[in-house]
Amino acid sequence: MVRKCSPIQHVLFLKTHKTGSTTIANIFFRYGDSRDLTFVLGHDTLIGWPRRFQVSFSLPLEIPRPNFLCSHTRYNQKPMNYLFPKTTAKYVTILRNPVDQYESVFNYIGLGDIYGFGRDPRKALEIFLSTGIEYEDVFRTASTRLARNPMSFDLGLAYKFHQNVTAIKNYIAFLEKEFDLIMITDYFDESVVLLKRLLCWELDDILHFKSNERQDKERAVNLSDAVKDKIKRWNAADELLFQYFNQTFWRKIEMEGKGFYDDLAAFRRKKEQISRLCLTNGTSLQLQYKNKYVKAVSLKQDLRAETREHCERMTTSENRYLAHLRRKHSLRLASLSAAAANEERAEEMASWDVATELNYASLSRNTAKKQEKRRGKRENYQHKLSRRGGNWRVRVKPDKDRN
Repeated sequence: MVRKCSPIQHVLFLKTHKTGSTTIANIFFRYGDSRDLTFVLGHDTLIGWPRRFQVSFSLPLEIPRPNFLCSHTRYNQKPMNYLFPKTTAKYVTILRNPVDQYESVFNYIGLGDIYGFGRDPRKALEIFLSTGIEYEDVFRTASTRLARNPMSFDLGLAYKFHQNVTAIKNYIAFLEKEFDLIMITDYFDESVVLLKRLLCWELDDILHFKSNERQDKERAVNLSDAVKDKIKRWNAADELLFQYFNQTFWRKIEMEGKGFYDDLAAFRRKKEQISRLCLTNGTSLQLQYKNKYVKAVSLKQDLRAETREHCERMTTSENRYLAHLRRKHSLRLASLSAAAANEERAEEMASWDVATELNYASLSRNTAKKQEKRRGKRENYQHKLSRRGGNWRVRVKPDKDRN
């Protein structure tokens, strides 16, 4: 059965840390870029994070209702609902099981080193969980805001509620109303197929390669059950969050029916085909931030130009893609400003004498002569102005006839 719907092109994607959200963002970048749609952009990969989102944190908007927001920012209902009205936009985010997500956050941003527990991924994590930190310690740097319940923090839960079960459950109920889809990293293929069906996109639109993957030396492997249990207890709010939305995730899939699994099988075939077309079996290191390298897929060297361009877009780092989108953004803003200036200039070149129904009768012959003289000067000025183009200034001389 063919689903009848129109593609959704207004999406707020709330990025969460170390959940595969950079891979999802690349999907939105490519979709919007190829259709010249607009993005809410920051000066870098963040829009005000770790502060709650405000419209003023972004670069000037091209239009009042942008198409996409998919940079790291902290959830803030009112300004986000203003830019992305719930009647026309879809709200999406992604969660990951807290054991894997927290281990990834801890070692990616180097919490062990920051808190003086060393740089060994596993040992530093174990010492941290055994020793603990005080509340004030989460404010040591911007990144340390993620030291406890990082997914709940990104989604806007205040610290004062992190140990309040009732408040956490109420906030989960709030998020369920706010978000149309909460994907699960652990079931990435199923997640992007749900995304495709929610937005009424094509399978080709959600093809992707994994990005922003840590190097093996930064991973804490072979964690004991005791350490895993401590991670869940230290991040109890995230554990409640994940367990709830993992259940709603599978209920959504069940409601999609057989067509979902047809899409899933077709998507996996297409993903395998594009991987064989674009990639070698190896990986490379990609500079993500200053002194921070991540694993990246490796493109084949003998690709045709059109194929290479397509494959490169799928492997472009977040920083590079955002720089490209900011350049497009600046050019479009400059074009809008130039168009507005030209319209204003054209308006000022047309005097009120183009119509005569409400012409003001001269009180004297002398005044009429002066008006005729001024009209001649104005016509001469307009002629010169039209020849000079945009380099002009208007100088107003005092009118001697005014009292």
